[in-house]
Amino acid sequence: MHSRTLLTHSVWMKLPVNSGAYRRWLTDRGSLTRRLQSLCEDFRVRTGGHRFVRLQSDEARLLRLSCGQHALLREVELICDGNAAVYACSVLPRRSLKGEWRELGRLGDKPLGMTLFMNPRVMRTQMEFKKLSRQHALCRRAVRHLDAKPRAVWARRSIFRLRRAAIMVTEVFLPSVLSLSEHE
Repeated sequence: MHSRTLLTHSVWMKLPVNSGAYRRWLTDRGSLTRRLQSLCEDFRVRTGGHRFVRLQSDEARLLRLSCGQHALLREVELICDGNAAVYACSVLPRRSLKGEWRELGRLGDKPLGMTLFMNPRVMRTQMEFKKLSRQHALCRRAVRHLDAKPRAVWARRSIFRLRRAAIMVTEVFLPSVLSLSEHE
């Protein structure tokens, strides 16, 4: 089965049940970028990939688009003091790369979150949560650069909307993010 299919054809929860220490990270509706920047001395974004892909059925449903349409898939790691804290992938449909969001396809190593949270007209849908096992394709992609591979990681996803434009953002919280909580 193709790894993109494994990313999306699974049940996501409305609440992060039994998420333990990850719960505060998962349920925070504020800017993840801003939170990470406040907890580390050296924050940066490492771009992992930028390519156009066909939308999977649940991505299309969440974005209110037809299945099979193309969208830009952007993968990044949010690095805090040299450690990957969060792996994020964003699905940006072609029509969302126009108008006010036309620059989103060319962010490079700039955080997407800063752009989304700077505009008070951007609305965020309810978040969904999933504990990803080592076998899940999204988990494998998220931890591929880690020396010690965790047995599981937690992820959340939501849709950001601005008028007719919509972007799906999925964030996978890596084990090093838990050590940052000690500084709060």
